[in-house]
Amino acid sequence: MKKTKIAALVLGMALVFTGCGTKPVDTGAEIWTVQETFSYDEIAKWESMKTPTEGSGSGSVVETNTTDGFVTVQAAEDGWGGVESDYIELDLEKEPMILAQIFENPDGSKWGLKVVPENASEDHQWGLYLVEDNNLKWNKYAGVDVTSVLDEDFQAVYGTKVKVKLWAFAAGGPESTVSISEIKVVNTK
Repeated sequence: MKKTKIAALVLGMALVFTGCGTKPVDTGAEIWTVQETFSYDEIAKWESMKTPTEGSGSGSVVETNTTDGFVTVQAAEDGWGGVESDYIELDLEKEPMILAQIFENPDGSKWGLKVVPENASEDHQWGLYLVEDNNLKWNKYAGVDVTSVLDEDFQAVYGTKVKVKLWAFAAGGPESTVSISEIKVVNTK
């Protein structure tokens, strides 16, 4: 079923990415709705990640390119880090997906996405990987089925409606960067 959803995502991606707000998108199989869209200029306003160890992961925005439409995030001195969103609410019963359009990730750099729940337990203060460190680039989309990460064990602790922060980060060294065009939260149910 999840592979079917991902295949439908690829086929319906053009429709999803031209939609705004909570406009329903007909992928042919199901109706999906865009819950949140974080454009590059909105991501540029995100603050440095706040991890349990002060300074670790505190990356920053180093460039906003309005011509090509992306924001560049650079790792912190400890070789990884980035920026975090404000809290957003995810309804896991709606089987959300998070999609990130990566404009560029230089060779030698990696990037990833994590999610940190509000009132995180000690085990979750460093976040849970949505997209593990990788080197996807060239204006491609990365997508993840959020409920595969925030599974039944997670839901037993936090419930099915959960407030989370998104972490978008670069990794691989203090000079590592990732350029992001947008991030979307799409409800598939």
